[in-house]
Amino acid sequence: MDDIICDNMWDTHIHCLDPVRYPFKTTRLYTPLPAPLEELVKNSIAKNIVLVQASVEDGHSALIGHLDRIRTEYPEIFVRGIISLNEDWDTLTNAKLDTLHELGVRYVRIHGTLGSDFNDISDLKNTIKTFACSYAAQRLGWGISAQLPFTTWLLLKSFLCEDPGALQLPVIIDHVGCSSPELIESPNFEDFITLLQRRNTHVKISSLYRRDKSISKMKAIIQKLATCAPASLLWGSDWPHVNSSYQGNDAPPIPEAVDAKKELLTIQSWLSEEQFTAMLVDNPKRAFVN
Repeated sequence: MDDIICDNMWDTHIHCLDPVRYPFKTTRLYTPLPAPLEELVKNSIAKNIVLVQASVEDGHSALIGHLDRIRTEYPEIFVRGIISLNEDWDTLTNAKLDTLHELGVRYVRIHGTLGSDFNDISDLKNTIKTFACSYAAQRLGWGISAQLPFTTWLLLKSFLCEDPGALQLPVIIDHVGCSSPELIESPNFEDFITLLQRRNTHVKISSLYRRDKSISKMKAIIQKLATCAPASLLWGSDWPHVNSSYQGNDAPPIPEAVDAKKELLTIQSWLSEEQFTAMLVDNPKRAFVN
């Protein structure tokens, strides 16, 4: 199993959750178990990682603190960050954005409503248009990473592929676009492929255990993506595998462990060596090293 691990591989979706140092939002929809930086370092199977700000985190201070600690305490780890495009965004000065860039932030994250479908995407398009004109996008080259329902990505396809401002943005689609196994048969799935073939667009092969109890049912979708858009694939462990379906202010019962190595080995069996290497090494390097 260790043959899947190489020194230059990437894990592009990791959360670091430390509610002792950085308390969660009081308005959060769920409460994950703590996953502090020390545990992240111990559990990570990659030396190149991307920290993603989770929806439960209250502001940007936790991500900033973790990025800074990794640089000073764990110099063997190469880190990038994805910061939430939240209500605090407008308060960030250009100087602060420069500091975030120096710490490793390269994308902002839009976190849509999980599991819901909605047809009015005008607010979402306006948010993307506004960001496309920002200092972070125009001067620093940042892109947008988003967790949105599959149907929302289909609604966004024409806008992202045709709007002059949006077309310039790098885009990362989280968690296989929140797709599920049966969607491979959908006539709209080709629209999703077209979106992935857009310049500077990536999709994270991550959180497969959320798509179906048996991740093997995602095989056809992953193979289709790898065949039609091999340069788009990224891999993320989604550590520490939070259970966002467990609502409320109490942490959920300790879940059965998700074995990232085992999941990655399964994905390896679905892909060619070239596709697998592109997903783990070449594509994330292109997306995050700048």
